Amino acid sequence: MKYIKNLLVIISLVLSVCVNASENVPEQEAETSWWDTTVRAVTNIWDGTVENVETLAQSTEEHGVEFFGKDPAFAEIWDKVTPALNQILDIEHENETLPESAWLGKDKTSNKNKINALLDEAIGILSISKTSEIRHQIRSIEEDIRGLKQTIAKYRQAQVSAPIRSKWKTTVADYKEKIEQLTEIIQQRHEQIDELKTQFSQQLADRGLNINQEQLDVLLSSVVGDDIIQSSVVYDNVKKISQQLMELTKNSGEDIEISQRYYGMYTILLKTLLHMQVTFIGNIGGKYLPKITNIVEEVNNINETTRNLLSGEVDKNHRLHLMANIGAQKLTLQTAELYKKHLNRQRDKVEIARNKTESDLQIAQNTYRTVRVSGELINLLRTSQKSFDTLLNIQVPDLLVFESLQMKQEFAILTQKLAE
Repeated sequence: MKYIKNLLVIISLVLSVCVNASENVPEQEAETSWWDTTVRAVTNIWDGTVENVETLAQSTEEHGVEFFGKDPAFAEIWDKVTPALNQILDIEHENETLPESAWLGKDKTSNKNKINALLDEAIGILSISKTSEIRHQIRSIEEDIRGLKQTIAKYRQAQVSAPIRSKWKTTVADYKEKIEQLTEIIQQRHEQIDELKTQFSQQLADRGLNINQEQLDVLLSSVVGDDIIQSSVVYDNVKKISQQLMELTKNSGEDIEISQRYYGMYTILLKTLLHMQVTFIGNIGGKYLPKITNIVEEVNNINETTRNLLSGEVDKNHRLHLMANIGAQKLTLQTAELYKKHLNRQRDKVEIARNKTESDLQIAQNTYRTVRVSGELINLLRTSQKSFDTLLNIQVPDLLVFESLQMKQEFAILTQKLAE
């Protein structure tokens, strides 16, 4: 509870900076003016303490402020993320007096590793949501369907040698009945997925991510879909944290030491977003795209072998099989090219988001070290709400046009290979 109280106030300032462009600022000027406001607020640095935070939390409780009464799920997130955020802030302060490297004892390099681990922990906590739960349910059902289809395939193979009649062995009719039963179950599973997709789409819309059915299918089938979903959840939870901190700050009497402490937490939250974005970009460039390249090279080699066989084959049936193989290889290559474009587009989108977050972080860190007027901090946190909405909308997945159902299925197959 101690940590919760600390962070409740800390993040109120921290995250307001990210989501609401000033009410008096035109839409086109929103992205730059909220930081321009920062410059006018420059003076001196934070010197708040945990005791200050506890005093504020106690004060707001005395005034009847309820932090999480209406959202117990968010209360859990806040409670879990507080220790990580506080620890990162403490390590950052410690870094100011440490050498870049040292044979013995602490240095900035070792602390950086600790910070990255804590940032990963914070991202995991901020990713908790009903949306993530629904996504896991959909994935579980999809895995169940794949298992049922494999069982059906085994039954079909067993049917070939099964007896027509038998008192002891499974007959052809028995296998047929089993297949029909599993086929019906698969249909039920698909209906469950459709229901979950409707819920999933509504959850995304509630946090400002409006996508159509085709985009939703891309999101759920892409290897980076979970990363995009995670980003939307993190942005939304960060917005909620900032709104809570805004209320805490207002009820604190705008104590400058406490306000600056909270603004320090805001800089840590920006670092958390930046860490998430950098990881996303790194996975695409260092993991998924190289795998796509390997798949294309492998298929091209197989295709060359297939064409050589076809050129020397005279048997009509053999030629038909080889030509069918060439067609399947062509489909894989076309889908791989589509997948590559999809990954590159998503990487470009996140690079735009990363650049914006880096810029925001640089100014936030400068502000953290100089601003002395708490009222200005509140204004910055309020106008920054627009920034998070911008980050969220940047990552909306582009619509993919599949030339056929087979290509859509091949896209899903490639996703499984990329995820291995």
